[in-house]
Amino acid sequence: MVMPFGMSTAQEQIEELQRQIETLRNRAVLELKVKLAEARGDVVAMEHQLAEMTGNAAPAKAREPKKARVSITIDQVVGAIKSGATNYRAVANALCCSSATATKKIKAEGKKAGITSTGEKANFRLSVK
Repeated sequence: MVMPFGMSTAQEQIEELQRQIETLRNRAVLELKVKLAEARGDVVAMEHQLAEMTGNAAPAKAREPKKARVSITIDQVVGAIKSGATNYRAVANALCCSSATATKKIKAEGKKAGITSTGEKANFRLSVK
């Protein structure tokens, strides 16, 4: 059965909107993880200030704040590039992760996902086939 032109376009739009919703949901989760890590760091700093003022030792468990690890998928990277991210830093900003995380993911799985790069330094651009 051949679908009329309008229906296939509508289906493609629905799929694109679903991808955008998933990307936004993932971005929101990542932002919350980053905010939580920052808040934990603030708590540790306040505990140390309190310990200095009172002379009591800070709780042993809270001495070293953990950094939140942000994991990303290659699908998120592809979505970011399709949404206009043209380099590693732009992908990292779009996904709320570090540039190193985005770079590692692209270098490890980028070819399989159809990600290509052109140019060098100032002319560097990422694209998806």
